Amino acid sequence: MRMADTIFLDFEGEGPKGPGRVPQLPFLAGLYRPKVEGRKSQFSVSLFSEHCTPVKNGIPEISEITTLEAFIERITEQSETETLTICYWSHHELETVRHFLPTDIAERFEAVSLNVKPMADRHLNRRGRTLGDIEDKALNAYLSAISPKSALVNAPNVGAAESCRRLDRYSTNQKKWSNWDEKQKEVATDLVKYNREDCRATASIMRKLLAGRPWRRQPPKHAHSTLLAGGDR
Repeated sequence: MRMADTIFLDFEGEGPKGPGRVPQLPFLAGLYRPKVEGRKSQFSVSLFSEHCTPVKNGIPEISEITTLEAFIERITEQSETETLTICYWSHHELETVRHFLPTDIAERFEAVSLNVKPMADRHLNRRGRTLGDIEDKALNAYLSAISPKSALVNAPNVGAAESCRRLDRYSTNQKKWSNWDEKQKEVATDLVKYNREDCRATASIMRKLLAGRPWRRQPPKHAHSTLLAGGDR
């Protein structure tokens, strides 16, 4: 595997609800393609709430409003075609796909995807290293231990789950982005920024994990990927 053949996925949503901790559909997904020689980094966001048109219209990084199934099928097919690996932090993304989508789609997605956290755990264990306490975000602790020069992830002021709830409500109450006030717009921009930072942090860890590995995956069959829309902003 090479960094050139990776893409990083991160969901944002409200999280489980109710006494039974019932999973909820993600509000959005970010895709990040890291910078490599000859290619700039790329980042795009897909929304899964069809009534959230104001958010899409207001945030340049949001490329589409679609369904989770269509999104996963698209990135899975392109990963299969271009020999890409979809990377994510922890088991959340895979468990979300398994819960909401048909088994055949989930299995195809799993075959081209990778949970980075177990690799990070093995990396630290081999070196006898432990994690420090960094606020309440485990990803930042791993980032500091494995890629200490990388910037930490800053959570949005109102929290990711609450941001998703508010954006859903704002979009229902006011259909035009231009009529949102600055605080409402800030909730949207902060959430997308947080999502991008999560993706970048996972990519920084993955780059370090791959740096010393003796094996490499073959280059993708196609030099150009259409997974992402535009360059990193």
